[in-house]
Amino acid sequence: MKSGNQVRENSADTGELSIFIEKDPTSSEFRSELEELHDRATIRNPYFSPEWLIAWLARQPDEIRPFLLLARTGQGRLDGFWPFVERPGLLGSKGLWPFVYDEANYFDPVATPEGAKALVKGMKAQLKGFLFCWVPLMRNSFWQEILEPETQQGKFLTLARMPRKTALIEPPVDDRNFEDFLGERLGAKSRKSLRYDQRKLAEQGNVAIETVDSFEDVRAIMPATCLVEVESWKSKEGAGLYSIRGKRGFFFELLPELAKSGRVRVSVMRLDDRPIAWQIDLLDAGCLGVHHLAFDKAYAKYSPGKQLLVSNLRQAWEDGCMVDFLPGNYDYKEKWSSRVEPVRELHWFRKSFRGYLAIKLIRWNVRARKKIRENAQPSKAGDNVLRAMEE
Repeated sequence: MKSGNQVRENSADTGELSIFIEKDPTSSEFRSELEELHDRATIRNPYFSPEWLIAWLARQPDEIRPFLLLARTGQGRLDGFWPFVERPGLLGSKGLWPFVYDEANYFDPVATPEGAKALVKGMKAQLKGFLFCWVPLMRNSFWQEILEPETQQGKFLTLARMPRKTALIEPPVDDRNFEDFLGERLGAKSRKSLRYDQRKLAEQGNVAIETVDSFEDVRAIMPATCLVEVESWKSKEGAGLYSIRGKRGFFFELLPELAKSGRVRVSVMRLDDRPIAWQIDLLDAGCLGVHHLAFDKAYAKYSPGKQLLVSNLRQAWEDGCMVDFLPGNYDYKEKWSSRVEPVRELHWFRKSFRGYLAIKLIRWNVRARKKIRENAQPSKAGDNVLRAMEE
């Protein structure tokens, strides 16, 4: 195990907070601790499971330095885990970015309520040595109940935003079936359109959906996903799941490992033997997160992505799972959902000249990007529909 400096802060409120500047999250001892924490944590993040951490870290350059916040009780039990990496900042400074920063959709920790409070106090203590900490996307409950109150104390600079929102389908609490839910959310016209698409696609050949969740089956189905990705609009524009060099190998390694722990389900829709749509669902304690959905653009008029999504939503409904569409400002997600929540972002800075300057630069960049989007030529309506359904 590779470990570096360790700082301990004792508190009657939070127990013991252990901060590791460097630690190997791939060690069997630490993985066992993290698995046990995942089983009992009330604040949860599927992207900070051992499988995500190990697969992501293995593909990072040597200069990436893990910085793991670990909250422990006085008896040494792990009650909180918040992984970061050190990154260079403004004018020779250094800051903390979250682990899996280029893949994950949430960056709040894995913790008990007490452990989460300890982690936030520990993070604030690190602003003495780092210029900033960045948490790009976090659920509103963690922000309001745990992090925001702490940012309002102490002499630090904060830049908090609500860059996105997420749409949720809550599990059934009565005897309604999934068809009742569809009737409430889609309306007669949309349901009629869906049935028409299903009938027309079936006229083209044999339509089948294969859903797998074991190591062997997920590994076996991965080549079929490549065929869909190659023909999706995202890949043609360089924005597909496998478009960036090394990403295909990353997911080919990650998804089967997630399946070992029951943390993923992969679905592929086929027309005869040709894969035309696929979906990744992340599974975690009664919750299903729609991580990725893509389809072959040649079959867009039959809405294969929507058909596959409906099939998986029906299964989640029958399993009693909450569905999280994950952060993204797309109208179709809100249309399907029973609840919409804000997703928060925080830049937390040490109070200094560089901190003030960094905040000004971030605000300038946000305004510039907004202006670019406003001045951009609108896409064709059909392309907008495809983008919405594939997000």
